[in-house]
Amino acid sequence: MSLLIAKYTMLVTVASVVLVLVLTARVGMLRGRTGVAAPATSGHPDFERAYRIHLNTVEQLVLFLPVLWLSVPVVGDLWTGVLGALWLAGRIVYVLSYTRDPATRGAGMMITLGVTTALALIALAGAIRLFMLP
Repeated sequence: MSLLIAKYTMLVTVASVVLVLVLTARVGMLRGRTGVAAPATSGHPDFERAYRIHLNTVEQLVLFLPVLWLSVPVVGDLWTGVLGALWLAGRIVYVLSYTRDPATRGAGMMITLGVTTALALIALAGAIRLFMLP
């Protein structure tokens, strides 16, 4: 499958980057609002939560994007896009719950990790299948 026709996967990729950009802006805004001057990464609980949400999302994005795109040739663009949208939903649940109460972030994190794991297994299955071809 050509990556040029992976429209759903492309949309999820762009939406994931936009999410990180929004979280980046939020950290910057809270730096000003709470008086936490760079390069400090602690000082006010609201800033610290926003900073950890942003950093964790970037950490998860590094795992998510490669396996997202490696899954396209294995299960197709639609299913990869659906899983990617689920990952995004998990991240949004994570952001909202962590912002309210960090102790409640588990559901969003489990959705995110579950989708990333599923995509990694799909990509691995595709790689194994390629090695089995004559």
